[in-house]
Amino acid sequence: MKKLEKLFGTAGIRGLFGEKVTADLIIQLSQSIAELHPESGMLVGHDARTSSEVLAQYAYASLAIVGKSVFQVGLCSFPVIANLTTTSKHEIAIYITASHNLPEYNGVKVLQNGREFTKEEQDKLEEAIRTKLDAKTAIIHKEWQGIVPQQKIYDADRRYIRRLKNYLQFEGDGRTIIIDPANGPMGLLSPILFSELGFRVISINSHVDGSFPGRPGEPIKENLQQLIGLCKLENAIGIAHDGDGDRVSIIDETGSFIELSRINALLAKFAVEEEGEGNIILSIDSSTCIDNIVKLTNSKVIRTNLGELHGKASAMIAKGEKVIFAAEPWKPINPKWGLWIDGLYSVTKIIKFVTLHRTTIVEVMKTIPNPISERKSYLINEIEVDEIYKKCKRKLEELLREEKKEKLTIDGLRYDMVDGTWILVRKSGTEPKIRLYYESLTMKRFDWIKAIIEEIEKEVLLGKE
Repeated sequence: MKKLEKLFGTAGIRGLFGEKVTADLIIQLSQSIAELHPESGMLVGHDARTSSEVLAQYAYASLAIVGKSVFQVGLCSFPVIANLTTTSKHEIAIYITASHNLPEYNGVKVLQNGREFTKEEQDKLEEAIRTKLDAKTAIIHKEWQGIVPQQKIYDADRRYIRRLKNYLQFEGDGRTIIIDPANGPMGLLSPILFSELGFRVISINSHVDGSFPGRPGEPIKENLQQLIGLCKLENAIGIAHDGDGDRVSIIDETGSFIELSRINALLAKFAVEEEGEGNIILSIDSSTCIDNIVKLTNSKVIRTNLGELHGKASAMIAKGEKVIFAAEPWKPINPKWGLWIDGLYSVTKIIKFVTLHRTTIVEVMKTIPNPISERKSYLINEIEVDEIYKKCKRKLEELLREEKKEKLTIDGLRYDMVDGTWILVRKSGTEPKIRLYYESLTMKRFDWIKAIIEEIEKEVLLGKE
């Protein structure tokens, strides 16, 4: 492992299996968590990728050998293990996953009391891990009489389904829903939930396979052409999950992919209608269509770094401030349900609405602004990514020098123009990629901002994609 390489990114730890993410890392991470949280019971679960189960076994053993009370969850989705951390019996969880990344990647998310670790908690844990790794610290052992038997949780999915059904309390109307879990653990959960609710379920890519043979794990439009075609053919709602089940994408009954921020805008609208005014926390790359939905109320939109929704929401709630919704694209948080990213809960909430109102996704989405947007990513050599990122920012500043705009630099460089057009350049926190996101309300302005993107591509990113 590179000595100065940062472990935690915007979504836990991610890296190539056997290089950044190793058995040594899992051992020292697990034992560092045990030291930092000596009184807490520990959950360990994993996604479906081929290297996840064996890494989880290292975590089980590393915790148990220092006398921790360890609960094995095994293969599960992210919302399921997050839900389990809401009980005091096991409030800390280690979840082995690289989410939507390619099969050769793996990683870790750490949770406490229904949310991921905050940045401050991650920094403290990272310091402890680094100390152990740099010192080549041996595995810590408890005296034999201090080791307690590991326990297994066999009904984690059932607990989640039971709570969700009790929480939302509605019955399906038999309409067709097509579900694509990307060969991940949501294949064992999402189709079962919607079948039990009373819908006709068709599933594709639902057999669990850690090599993701059906499609790449990221539920973007380009990866969902099979689902899109089936939804159009069946006049059905489509639901696409990612590799660990926190993200969700929705296809409407005509086979149209719904832009991600529009889903969050709909969920924000539900939150305002159900809970009244409050704070809505969004990531730096979120669309202004969400702002437009809530601007007629006294609710306030606050933007923060990617990967810090839960920390920001937790801090505000601790101060007595009301947070009614938080989201990154793909990743909605509904604080009344839980402070973790939960695409399945969110899409079920939308399905409940269309069911009770006897309407369709197509009709409901007509109430949500539909800006023209594009999200581009460029894979960069790890050695060059920082310098290219700096060049992209300098070029963007130069190209927009004469434009009236607001500047936001909390997580990348974002410019918002007075007419609602915006552009963001940022460096990925999980992969060696540069991301360029842009959006406008009219095609004329979208073509203008697209031309700026093309200038950046031509002068800085040419040959790097």
